Amino acid sequence: MSDSRTEESVVTLQSKAEYENAINLSQHVPAAKNISEMVLDAFHTSKESDQIRELRIAIRQAHDAFDDDQAYDLMGQLKQLKDAEAADNAALEDLSSKFSISRILSSFKDDPEFQELVYGLALKVLNQTHQAISNPSAGKGKAARAKKEVEVFVISKDGISVTLPLRTPRSKLNVDREALEFLGFSFVGEGDEAELESETFVDNAGAEQPLTRKSIVTALQQQTAFDGYSIAQQ
Repeated sequence: MSDSRTEESVVTLQSKAEYENAINLSQHVPAAKNISEMVLDAFHTSKESDQIRELRIAIRQAHDAFDDDQAYDLMGQLKQLKDAEAADNAALEDLSSKFSISRILSSFKDDPEFQELVYGLALKVLNQTHQAISNPSAGKGKAARAKKEVEVFVISKDGISVTLPLRTPRSKLNVDREALEFLGFSFVGEGDEAELESETFVDNAGAEQPLTRKSIVTALQQQTAFDGYSIAQQ
């Protein structure tokens, strides 16, 4: 069993490296890249549940309102949720140590939620592929733009500046760790294994936004978050 899992892991890492190399080249038409990104997005979900993210926002709001009792109660709820999710993760890790991922996925083939995910994704790929084939010239303008160099932005505050390239969305954010830490975000771990402590940020209106390079640049340009920072395209 362990040999099978090791082989799967090696194949996955090789495929990931080949994909990331291919997606950064201009040899594939934009429509093909969009479809492949859509497939990945379907399986890349946030590590934190919606409940935990909502509780974090509520706790911040309680602190801002100096409502210590409410904040204390919400923090208790947050701990219970995190403990429950930690137990779930431990159970999943134990399961993955006993069975290969292909075996686990095959056991869910008749699960309604899993079928909804798989068939929903298949339908999107079908529609997007049909559109790409039916309108082959639709992406020519984008293809030309794709050959341009990656846009690079300079973020500044208090006389200090860092750069943030607007890389492909599939590039891990830890590649730009310096810029993100400059903006106040925290990482856990080192090197390629580093992970962000949070995958969202809260804008000036109190709304939670997904943490991506594009959302950061947009928020800085529109001054809807990150007060005190400025941004300019290099």
